[in-house]
Amino acid sequence: MIFTILGPVGVLAQQEAVRKVADEQLSEHRVRGLLAALLLRPNRFVAHTTLAGLLWDDPPSGYRSNLRTYASRLRRCLNAVDPSKVRLESLKGSGEHSGGGAYLLRVAEMELDADVFLRLIARAQTMRRNGDHESAVRLLKPALELWHGPAGGCDIAGSSRLLAQLDAFNDLRLITQEDLIAVRLQRGEHRLVIPELRALLADHPYREGAWAQLIYAYHCSGDVEKALRTYREMRDILDQELGVEPGDELNRLHRAVLDRDDARARSVIWPEPDRLAVR
Repeated sequence: MIFTILGPVGVLAQQEAVRKVADEQLSEHRVRGLLAALLLRPNRFVAHTTLAGLLWDDPPSGYRSNLRTYASRLRRCLNAVDPSKVRLESLKGSGEHSGGGAYLLRVAEMELDADVFLRLIARAQTMRRNGDHESAVRLLKPALELWHGPAGGCDIAGSSRLLAQLDAFNDLRLITQEDLIAVRLQRGEHRLVIPELRALLADHPYREGAWAQLIYAYHCSGDVEKALRTYREMRDILDQELGVEPGDELNRLHRAVLDRDDARARSVIWPEPDRLAVR
């Protein structure tokens, strides 16, 4: 991998001197925003007007000059890391690329951490559909280890459009965490996943799927009291903070726990194979 967006946006370098140059050129928040915008649209020209809408909610009148400055810094960064290739290309023109031109970032397969992440979870879903849970775990764990914070980092500068695109990866990270826990529950790791689920729910308290997994983990660990108390805890959070009731799956799980019906509880936690596509 060379490029990262699953955490701070960056360009990886092994030599310390090169890494310092790269970090210096990417120190401006909106240079990292430009890099993120181009990484999300690899190997195709992106018009200056489009980039302006991705870097600013309300682009300044002089955004073309700003873009040239950011592109110059990005080019110096890329040249320092990999001087053998021209990574950032520019195009002057009109029509499709109106607004003064366009930029294209050359990114090969597996050079972007998000690309590796998507490939790993796609393969893991295939393994799950085939009932190969061990292989699914071996793929999902390294996929999640690629992350080093929120997608794009905490201080990237960009428009709400760009930040929403990056946030979509954060959502997929949560789904992947829940998928890994689901596989581990199938392997019987009920007690082991409880602390992980508690940590996930501390940061994302409205994830009904994670609440269901936690209730099921307590149920399978033989702690019915905690399973039922967790259901009430989740119901109170949803009611007091969102003004909604638990969904049907959680209510069915609650009833299964009350009835000590393991088969019905499993049917809630383990979805049918056609629901295991990458979401």
